[in-house]
Amino acid sequence: MLIFCLYAFLLLCLGVLDARRSRGESAFFVNGRSSGAWHTGFSLIASCIGGSATMGMAGLAWQVGAPAFWWLGSGACGLALLTLFLAKKVRATGAYTMPEIVAAWLGPGARTLVSLIIMPAWLAILAAQFTAMGKLSAALTGLPPEWALLAGAAVITAYSCLGGQASVIRSDLPQCLLLLAGILVILAWLLGRDAAPLEHLPLEIVNGQFGPERFSSFILIMGGSYLVCPMLFGRILSARDTRSAVRGCWFAVVGLSVSAAAIVAVGVLCRGLVPDTVAPDDVLSTAMTLMPSWAGMLLLVALLSAVLSSADSCLVTASTVLCNDLLGARSVRLCRAVTLLFGAGGLVLSTRGHGILDLLLMANDIYVCGVAVPVFAAMLMRRGAVRRSPLFPSTTLSGSGGLLPLLLGFGDARERSGLLYTYGCE
Repeated sequence: MLIFCLYAFLLLCLGVLDARRSRGESAFFVNGRSSGAWHTGFSLIASCIGGSATMGMAGLAWQVGAPAFWWLGSGACGLALLTLFLAKKVRATGAYTMPEIVAAWLGPGARTLVSLIIMPAWLAILAAQFTAMGKLSAALTGLPPEWALLAGAAVITAYSCLGGQASVIRSDLPQCLLLLAGILVILAWLLGRDAAPLEHLPLEIVNGQFGPERFSSFILIMGGSYLVCPMLFGRILSARDTRSAVRGCWFAVVGLSVSAAAIVAVGVLCRGLVPDTVAPDDVLSTAMTLMPSWAGMLLLVALLSAVLSSADSCLVTASTVLCNDLLGARSVRLCRAVTLLFGAGGLVLSTRGHGILDLLLMANDIYVCGVAVPVFAAMLMRRGAVRRSPLFPSTTLSGSGGLLPLLLGFGDARERSGLLYTYGCE
């Protein structure tokens, strides 16, 4: 309990300092466009490695082995494509949010539709982070699960309200370093304890438990969620210049790949420590109770940093999109109120009993099929080309024509969701 209270106190103090030091809409929405390459890269890594990429991914590795790498590995592939084709274009726009950029390629109608799709998708992602936070808070504080969930969600929401993007990016660097150091130390301890599960692990892309259809769904859906992502666009738009944005993105691609390999190794090594009857989502939380106290506490703090750095990014992303693109107001006060509202919504959804992977797959199915594919294709064209495209002769940069490619993409979501929901319910 003491460690949780100290961690929450330090985090909220940092948020208060950032709120006083970084006033104005530019600081709240895009960190005053002051992030260098290192801050951009570490912030991207911290935002991507949350509850799913630690607790969920380690549980998947414990279950299926090496192919679990593709949970984050597919994201690294998507981020690489984003860096190659879109990063310079995104930063050059000088926009505040991703839907604001979409309006230039697909029209103001598409901006509204993209924003409306982002809302439920990011609410599900936030609920996944809250679910992970609840498990960690319960282990750290000894509180009943429902009270631990409430306490964790309250800390995340309060911190996100204070400084917005400025607070999130500044705290991402130390939280990312703490996460990576914790994972590497725990990996070393597990290797010293019993390296046999890892030594005998086949290095497979797919296997009997993770077949080609799952691999393709991860690459297309999970990887696609990194191609055109409002959270990642927010980091790029916060960079000092295009050079810092591109360098930060490439650093993040490498960091995500290395992190994925380390987390998979930790999950596989837990096979010799965690009983077979444990649910995959609970593998790391169970492992913490079976480790020496110092190792368990280090892992707990590392995972806490992972969840916090991802959850606050989700909250700030959703609230800024709602204010900037749906309500048409760049008001810090309004954005803080919306952040509180989203925090409450994520808390309610997280109490419905869905697993971490279920929520993430649900969110990415909604988002990728409805937004990522058509917007990525549009952004590869030069500005205004969609207006004259023979595929969409009625498309203009205003009115309903800009909605057509998005509606077509969203219409395929039901067909492609079967693989994801089948996997998520197993």
